Amino acid sequence: MKKKIIIIILLAVIILFAYTHIKNPQNVMMGKKSVLLLCVDPSEPRPGIGAVDMAFIIKLDNGNITDIKSIYPGQMAHPTATPPPSLKATGVDKWYLHDALWEKDTEKGAKIAQEIVEYNTGEKTDAVVIVTPEAVDAILARIGPVYVEGEGYISGNSIEFLREEQKSGYSRGEAVKSLMKALLNATRDRDKYVSLVDEVVRQNARGTIIVIPQHALIEFLTYIGFEKLIQ
Repeated sequence: MKKKIIIIILLAVIILFAYTHIKNPQNVMMGKKSVLLLCVDPSEPRPGIGAVDMAFIIKLDNGNITDIKSIYPGQMAHPTATPPPSLKATGVDKWYLHDALWEKDTEKGAKIAQEIVEYNTGEKTDAVVIVTPEAVDAILARIGPVYVEGEGYISGNSIEFLREEQKSGYSRGEAVKSLMKALLNATRDRDKYVSLVDEVVRQNARGTIIVIPQHALIEFLTYIGFEKLIQ
């Protein structure tokens, strides 16, 4: 039973990460909710997990995803929070969304990111999901190659793929969405789906996929297709 509970919790990450729909009528995430998805780049030196390269607001209504809004960090800054000394030392005088996860305290950074997004867009979010390229590449290597419409098959190096898509005229938001949709399509295969779950478990343990607050994981727990894992 404990093992099943752990699997259920980690499925929540997959649901948001792959943009699938939560449709179970008994889902406890009732009403209208919003989730802030942060795609981070750990290659930029800093004490924390990485720089926020791209963000999305995922809107849910009674468990169903109704809208996905791309958020470009750009010059989005916190209205009142003062950047930490180590960030100020780089010449920054405002706490921008790009640097929201600057410090090692990821929960604090997630809260800063939510406040920045709310101030600049008017959109309040209920939870934060943080995903790194390492996690994406590990999943691609595990279940790939996956087919991206108009681009062909890819099996790793997500950063390079996204850069190439942008060179072809895609926005960052469109490029990330195309990759996530490809992952979702691949997981229609039961074996790949189970492999994806296993890899997400590994990446969650490594801290490359993070959900804040922790209790939000349980609130996203049920969806059509879960029986694939317990058959």
